[in-house]
Amino acid sequence: MKLRIKIGDMRKDIKEVFQHPEKASIGTHTIYLKHTEELYALLSPKRMELLNFTLKNREETITQVSKALNRKQAAISRDASVLQKYNIIKKTKDKQKTYIVPQYTTFEISLTG
Repeated sequence: MKLRIKIGDMRKDIKEVFQHPEKASIGTHTIYLKHTEELYALLSPKRMELLNFTLKNREETITQVSKALNRKQAAISRDASVLQKYNIIKKTKDKQKTYIVPQYTTFEISLTG
């Protein structure tokens, strides 16, 4: 599954798909952000590092990610919560352990006008 993040107005895309359903991107989830500042807040360098790590390693505990990235567990958990809010990753619990699992295999960022 692919995640596309776009900066700009979604109305153009909705109109295009409505008029030409064959242009719909099946298997793609799109997050629309209004401003580049939202993108920078969502995908800060540390969150990008976390996201990249989870894409490569698929399912790791917060403790494992913390050690691998040399960051505090609280910071990893906080960043994972932000990414989970946008359904980019999922945090799952198994007894005492919390796992971080990416929800997509591919990410794409588009700047639209």
